[in-house]
Amino acid sequence: EDSVRNQVEHVEALWESFLTRHPDEPHAALLDLGEQLLRTQRQWTAQVWQPLTGDSERPGNLLQDVCLYWLIWGELGNLRFCPELLCFLCAAASAHCQEASEAPAGDFLGGVVKPMFAVVVSETFMPGDPPKPKYGQAPAPARASNYDDWNELFWDPVRLRSALRLKRSGAPRQGRRKLLLQSTPPAEVWSKLPNVDWEVSLAGKKSHCELHSLVPLFVGCYRVFLLQTVAFALMMCFVVTTNIQEHLLQLAAVGLIAPAWMLFYGIGYQILTPSLAWRTRFLSLLTLIVFYMLPVVSYAFLVLLNMDLVSVSVPAVVRMNTSESEWVLAVHFTVSALVLLCALRPQRPNLYRWSFYPKITLNRAPGATAFWLLAIGLTFGMSYIVLRLCGKSIHGLWEMHGGTTQMPTSEWMLVIAQLVLLVVPTWLCFSASLPFFSSIVTAIVGAIRGVRHLGGFKLIWYRRGVGLTRTPKTMCTRVLQVPRSRPSDMKPLKAFQWWNQMSDRELESFVEVWGTMANELRERDLLTDKEHHALCFESVAAARQGKVPRLLDPMDVFRLRNSLPTNREARRRIVALARSAQMQPLPSGTVRQMPTLSVLIPHYGETILFQRRDLFAEGRNTALLHYLVKYYRDEFANFAERICGPSSVRRQSSDPFQAQESLTADLEIALSKWTSLRMQTLWRTVEGVCNAYSRALATLVRQQEPGAMKEQYDELVREKLQVVLAVQQYAKFGDPKNPSFDISRLASVEALLGAFGDWLTIAYIEEQQDPAGKRYFSCMIDATCPFDPAKLVGTTGMGMRQPKFRIELPGYPILGHGKSDNQNCAIVFTRGEVMQMIDANQDAYYESALFLPLALQEMVGASSEKQGGRRPGILGFREHIFSDIGLLGRLAADSEFTFGTIMQRTMDWPLQARLHYGHPDVMDKLQMVQQGGVSKGTKGLNLSEDVFAGLDLVLRGGWTKYQEYFHIGKGRDMGFMSALSFYAKISMGNGEQAITRQWMRMGLELPLQRLIGVFYTHVGFYLNQVLMSCALQVFAFMAAFYTISQPINMGFADAAVGVSTSYFGILYLLFVLASMLPLLLEVSIEEGIRASLWSAANSFLSLSPVFASFQSKLMGYFFLTTVHYGGAQYIPTGRGLATSREPFAKLFQTFAQTHMHDALDIALLACFSAGVYYGWPFYLCMVFTVWSWTFAPFLFNPQQFDDGRQAVRDLRVWVAWLWAAEGSPQESWAAWHLRMQTMRSSARMATMLLPSARLVSALLTTILLQELSPVHAFEPTWEWARTLLVLLPPVGHIVVCVIVAPCVRYSRCFSPPLIPTHILLSFVAISVTCYEMSLLEWYSSSALAVIFQKYVTLRFLLEVADDVVAHRPGGAALALVHEVCRIWTQSWRLPRDALLGFILSCICILLACVPCLAQVHALFLFRTRPQGKCCSDAPAGEEAEREEEEAALRGLFEAFAQKAHRRS
Repeated sequence: EDSVRNQVEHVEALWESFLTRHPDEPHAALLDLGEQLLRTQRQWTAQVWQPLTGDSERPGNLLQDVCLYWLIWGELGNLRFCPELLCFLCAAASAHCQEASEAPAGDFLGGVVKPMFAVVVSETFMPGDPPKPKYGQAPAPARASNYDDWNELFWDPVRLRSALRLKRSGAPRQGRRKLLLQSTPPAEVWSKLPNVDWEVSLAGKKSHCELHSLVPLFVGCYRVFLLQTVAFALMMCFVVTTNIQEHLLQLAAVGLIAPAWMLFYGIGYQILTPSLAWRTRFLSLLTLIVFYMLPVVSYAFLVLLNMDLVSVSVPAVVRMNTSESEWVLAVHFTVSALVLLCALRPQRPNLYRWSFYPKITLNRAPGATAFWLLAIGLTFGMSYIVLRLCGKSIHGLWEMHGGTTQMPTSEWMLVIAQLVLLVVPTWLCFSASLPFFSSIVTAIVGAIRGVRHLGGFKLIWYRRGVGLTRTPKTMCTRVLQVPRSRPSDMKPLKAFQWWNQMSDRELESFVEVWGTMANELRERDLLTDKEHHALCFESVAAARQGKVPRLLDPMDVFRLRNSLPTNREARRRIVALARSAQMQPLPSGTVRQMPTLSVLIPHYGETILFQRRDLFAEGRNTALLHYLVKYYRDEFANFAERICGPSSVRRQSSDPFQAQESLTADLEIALSKWTSLRMQTLWRTVEGVCNAYSRALATLVRQQEPGAMKEQYDELVREKLQVVLAVQQYAKFGDPKNPSFDISRLASVEALLGAFGDWLTIAYIEEQQDPAGKRYFSCMIDATCPFDPAKLVGTTGMGMRQPKFRIELPGYPILGHGKSDNQNCAIVFTRGEVMQMIDANQDAYYESALFLPLALQEMVGASSEKQGGRRPGILGFREHIFSDIGLLGRLAADSEFTFGTIMQRTMDWPLQARLHYGHPDVMDKLQMVQQGGVSKGTKGLNLSEDVFAGLDLVLRGGWTKYQEYFHIGKGRDMGFMSALSFYAKISMGNGEQAITRQWMRMGLELPLQRLIGVFYTHVGFYLNQVLMSCALQVFAFMAAFYTISQPINMGFADAAVGVSTSYFGILYLLFVLASMLPLLLEVSIEEGIRASLWSAANSFLSLSPVFASFQSKLMGYFFLTTVHYGGAQYIPTGRGLATSREPFAKLFQTFAQTHMHDALDIALLACFSAGVYYGWPFYLCMVFTVWSWTFAPFLFNPQQFDDGRQAVRDLRVWVAWLWAAEGSPQESWAAWHLRMQTMRSSARMATMLLPSARLVSALLTTILLQELSPVHAFEPTWEWARTLLVLLPPVGHIVVCVIVAPCVRYSRCFSPPLIPTHILLSFVAISVTCYEMSLLEWYSSSALAVIFQKYVTLRFLLEVADDVVAHRPGGAALALVHEVCRIWTQSWRLPRDALLGFILSCICILLACVPCLAQVHALFLFRTRPQGKCCSDAPAGEEAEREEEEAALRGLFEAFAQKAHRRS
């Protein structure tokens, strides 16, 4: 079997890896391997298997156990996501092996694995080939089981014994017997597994309900929200109460907050954990009632005591001249404080009372405590100052109402409404300000640590080429690990010359390393020939005589500033080498001592290698090539110089590249690779990893083992390094019958194997059609595999290779979002003890790869740090973002650069909140296997699949680490749509994370100081974006409400003015500061203060605050909608340079629901607030928000203002989209609107309406209108009806829709009407409502209030109708009601979208007519002018097109070759 042969290779490779740390001690190496691999297996066996079966612990064959573990793991397929299921199978197999007999091949896969996997598939998928999701794009129900639920079934012997049932063996009425009876011998369990009825055994084993709501997040992280609520309530008490002694009863009410949250937590946790033991349920409720409700009892007694309804006798011993109420008050405060402290403690782990439950390593993190004391202190200090103004507003408002509680009910309701609108925005700003202050403190702490670790003031000199003379000695001693020896004949005058301080071996080692780096820089076209020559040593002998490059010559100190290369990337890489070499501390270790490394790169549809069609079209170079040449002018000149050479340039010929077809083809290949190495392609990633890692390791081996032969060097490097490329669709690339057939992609894969075959292994998924159905295989090929004669494509001689290993899978493997399943299918072919997860948009560098052995030694070597007896499971490194092309590319690069450096530096320490972010993290494969793999694979829940590796690692007692001496390159999105698609994807991923068991357990079990850090750097960050957008809308509503309430009392608006001026501008300032400060500080450290100031100025000139505001709204929207509705989907972002124009209709469809509708709402509310001056910060922020939320998509859209005629065509297309009644959402506004409504169907209708902000706003405005224009007592008169009509929402059109709805349903059977129904009804809605408004009595004091109330109530009713359309309550019986709601919502939403779109279209048309604006816009987005238009049409015919493409290629090369000639 291929699976067995594969695992034999695997075990041998792992054993050899451990032998490097136990030389000549194979048994010790095997013991170490078993200890690292079988840690969970042994713990599970002792806690579950032995109590379950009565099997006593017996000495076993360690090699047998290791081999059994890997053999079973290798055949599980997607069931590898259930690690304790693997433990169960291994324990059963181990017991069976004592009396084993040989079984047929495939017996385990067919008899055990496939039946289990069939149950997994049937839970959320319908039968098919491939299977289709049962629920479409909607999320699976909260009660649907997933990998984690089935895995946790194996955590408890009681549940497991009850669950596992055998198939019926007799009559149908005969019950299913249990597999694990008390009398069942352990050795027989394995043989009975094929007889288990897995469909019955695995059904209904839900241990955590993934309820799409904010409830799971509030339950899991209740301590964060409890702390926030208590802090806000205390501050409000102190700022509102003038004399605290007179209002102790109100202050005592703060003690009720902890019981309220504990009540919410206790009920919510029991609902979300259906498998909770009944004993635990009872004890939890008992503790809740008996202990956590004590403040409620003491407060109730205190209230009754103040009302003279009860009395208390205070013992004389404790009376001490205190009254009864004071004594009870002291008891209440004491009890409340005790309850609060207990509530803030971590909950006891394993509330399920299962026998096996991994526990978090409790590190108290004292640094995190100090960090949060500072951040919270700053928040409270600022908030207290601002809240005092809020307190004054509340006092002033109370005085305006008479300062007494004796007032009518209607006035009381108005007071409550006004207080709500003062307190809610204040609370939103208070809650949102803590994450901003934490970001500011994070930046400061990260900057301090960065200065310390990155070299401090040394970096200032390194950037100018000064101080690099220390690099040779540091490199030899700390990186190359060459033995240090001082020359005996060194004279005192030569002591300051570094080459005189080094032995011959050290000098030779450094010269080779430096020369290899210089050559690599030249190969990447980062150096000119002249610069390359100036950087290289002539020879070791010349170096000994002092003939060294100027950059390393201490005697040339006055000219060193100009000795760095001119290319920015070359300078960065040289400085990075010097910076990393001096970092403290650096571990020690050689290549031979390092563990084996497997680099895993998943690939689906990303570009592998650019082809001719990507670079040339219609006889000229494409926009992609045009912009790349503009951006990389110097590198393209170096490329031309390298390709043609000086001799070719000097020829006086109009064609320096000749006209031979062969030379032209070579140039095309070279240009294709040059372009691919500057974009985010798979070729760049594979070439970077293979070349950088292999060259660095080979260089190090030559220096560390100078006596070895070259063959030995190469063999050692091949043993230590493996690159696994998971090309999921490789089999489809070479299948002409498949829609994904692509001979160019197949050729590109072959080019990769040809260039990097010594290290490259390719894994892919293959399908095979059998009479019984499709079978799926995980296959592996390498450069030694021959071509399959049956799969050659045409006459090219190219085709698919015969796989070296072909392992059958239990079924269709892509049940998740693809990436995790692809990684899972490829991981069986990895041989390394350590894995590095790399994406197909990354790069590696030779000089950084020199530190690779040190990094791996730090993780698993003798010098590795251990916590809780475990080595780090994940070792994170920094990234260099190379995709700063164009405005959006630079903004995305800055954001990623900040997160990957200063933020993660602080998350690692002091917060200890760093988990796993995919790349370029190095992972201990043995720990990852024991927790289910490097990612999670449940569709929807695990959209952000890689972060779950860090979550599970921490929950299982592991830990992570972060270092900065090693780094790799990374690309980020470079267009507006692609960048926002990325942010939407991670926001949806965090929304799904918030409802998982991992986040709930992290929230309940982590120490508070670590929890706050983990929360605010992950899901709390996205929740804060929601709070920000909500705060803007609430402030706008508050301003409108208080403006309209002026007819009651002209002083009411003063209260709102105080709140808006005190908090609103400060909140926005904090938002901008928290967004920009981390970048400014990190740039200051690494590039200098001048560069930092230029970066700040450039950010403002690039309108980064506009993008940040738009991005924040988008993240908040997708996070909240995913939490409520689910349906998170993988969004392919695209990693190319966005140079094409997005149509207006597409931009409107994409961002109307997320941004534009709320912006229009804020604008209308701001209009209602006219008449009162709320301060310039309020109006500035409102205008900025509305403008950025509506116009940012067009501002950052390439070629948006190039042509006024195109803008007019966009308007016509958009009007046609509005007009269309049928078609897809991209073709019809009606279909698009219906999709927006049906998205709500996955959330319960009641949960979406009851806490609705629009419901509250409708109630508040109705209270205000009732005070302004009260409804009189009932009289059967027209006058009374008119007063009632004032309070009612617009109802006239509802009557029209009820009449029209049957006709609309009936008309679908006939041809569509001339005017679509939704267009016609929109005009009717406006007309009927205008007539309805004309019937009202209009008074100057209430006219604006009437319009405001009807607008706000209409918003709420539209939301209710949306839910009716989405959920269709009553089914077919109420179909007419559903139709009424559908056409009624369309009638109102169409005028809104028509008005909004028409205004935006007109602005775009006017701007497109402005002369030279297109050029300015292109410079703004790309820092270069757009590519010129063709002057003439391309010649017809394929041959003529080919000639023009070659002419364009030769002309391009000629221009730059002549430039290189002039320069030389």
